[in-house]
Order: sequence, then C-alpha cells, then structure tokens
Amino acid sequence: MRTGLIGLILIFALGYGGAKWYLHHEVSSGVDAAVLIMSPYANMEYGGISSTLSGELTIDDVRIQVNGFRDDVEIGRLGITTPSFLALLNLSTLAAGAGASASPPEYFGLIAEEVRVFALDDYMRYVYSENIRQLAPADIKQGGVQCVGKYGFSPEALSALGYDELVMSMSVVLRQAEANFITEIDFSVEDMIDVEVDATMVGGIMSGAAMASGYRPTLHNLHMKLTDRSLNERVQKYCTRLGLTPEQITRAHVDALQYFGKQNHIEFDKYVIDPYKEYLAGKPTLIVTARPREPLQLARITKYRPSDVPALLNLEAAAE
Repeated sequence: MRTGLIGLILIFALGYGGAKWYLHHEVSSGVDAAVLIMSPYANMEYGGISSTLSGELTIDDVRIQVNGFRDDVEIGRLGITTPSFLALLNLSTLAAGAGASASPPEYFGLIAEEVRVFALDDYMRYVYSENIRQLAPADIKQGGVQCVGKYGFSPEALSALGYDELVMSMSVVLRQAEANFITEIDFSVEDMIDVEVDATMVGGIMSGAAMASGYRPTLHNLHMKLTDRSLNERVQKYCTRLGLTPEQITRAHVDALQYFGKQNHIEFDKYVIDPYKEYLAGKPTLIVTARPREPLQLARITKYRPSDVPALLNLEAAAE
C-alpha cells in the first residue's frame, strides 16, 4: 500500500513537472518572439516564467523601456489567471488551435502586480502634457483643478501629494454565468485608493468576442466600490496649502465629478453627489450601483439627455 502511494505521488510529480516545463517553454518562446517584434518600439527584459497549481501563469520581474524615453516601467508579475493548472494547459491547447477536446475555462483574467512608476518620469510628463494639450481646458491653471486632479493629476501634483513613486496592481477577470457574463476589475494604488468593479453584461463571452467591433455591450447591473487609502486627506491638505477653503475644495471635487460624468454623457444627481460629499468628508468607502430596470445597451445612453441617465441606470451611491 505504502509503495503504491509513493508511486502515485511520483507519477503525479513527474506529470506535473513535465506539464509545467512544457507550459513554461511555450510561454518563454512566445514572450521572446514578442520581445523581438517589440524591439523597434520598446525594449523589454524579464526575469523568468512562473505558474501555480491555482491557475496563475506570469512573467516575472519585467522591465519595459519605450524607445524615445529615458525612464522605464517595472512590473513585478504580469500574466493570466484561471481556475486551475489544468485550465492553463487547456488554454494553451486552445491557443495552439488544437482542439475540439479543450474547452474555455470557467473564468479567465489578466493580472499586473507591483507596477512601479515615478511621478516625475519622462513618459509620465509626456502622457499628462499630451492629454492637456488635446483637451485644452480653459480652467487648467486654477488651484482647485490642479489639487483635485480634474483632468488627472500632473506629475508635480502627485509629488506634492507625496506620491513620488506609484505602486499599482490590477486584475481583470471575465467570468461566464448562465445567460450573462461578469467582468471583475480590481485596481489599487498603494497608500492611495482601491477600486473594485463588478459589471454583469447580457450574453456570452465567446459570442461577444466573435462579433468583434460589431459587439454592443448590454448592461444588466454594475457595482463599484472605492476605498480611500489616504488620497482624500492628502488632497485636502494640498488644496489647503494652495489657499482653498473647505467649501471651495468640495466644489472643486464635485466639479471634477461632473466633468467625468459629462465625458460619459451622465449628469450626476443628488443620489450620487450627496454620498460622494460624505466620502470626501471622511467616510472611507463609496459604493456606486447601477441596476437598470431592463438590460440597457450602453450605446443607447447618448440618445437620452444626460440629466435623465441616472434614472435610466437606476444609479445610486452610498458612503460607509
């Protein structure tokens, strides 16, 4: 009995080791090919390939430098997540076009952990300045606009807020349900903010992907949770240093929120604005939900007046 058990363990270990070697070899070959293709535009180096029994496959210790820029981006882990190691192997089979026996995993996701950038890096300056150049906002020099980041925080504002280095992590997971599919997004910046989004869309992942540009996402419901990790307090202090009163700071925040809404054809009402003010005043969490009474094709939102969209989406918020 004991000898048989040891034999089974050895068989499993050898099988797992062989599968892992095959998987890492295939991924490494693909990554090396991608690095070669990218070389006219960017240089990428990485430390190795990792996989787990829980279904994660990552490229580790990644360093990317875009041509034309001095500074680079460091990424601790970049890869995919699935339900299990077996799902990883099936996914590899699907990607290779092999077969009929392999089926898509229950869920599939992309992960990027410990993405490190510095506020004053040259590409950060370039991205911000290009965004402002294209928007050309008339109020860009106003103190409230700068300190609440209405158009995104400038590198100088990030530094003034104490974020000389930004450490970010993100995952995007697609999960198929019976008649819907769920997109789960987790995004965090250390000592700044955590964002969790669950959006349920009508239809199937594969059928939607097959439609490509013809796909029209239809929202069933959405749940978003913001957790402040010190950003609000830092913004309050920075705005105060610039000479703004508490009332002016709140108005600047609400103006930035309404600008964001305008970009998405939404005019937020008191059911979002009032909880948002409570969140700014010290409550650590803001939860926003959208539960349309009937599934809503998102492209149709532009056919309504922005002031009618919150009711159309059944949009609500709560600060906790």
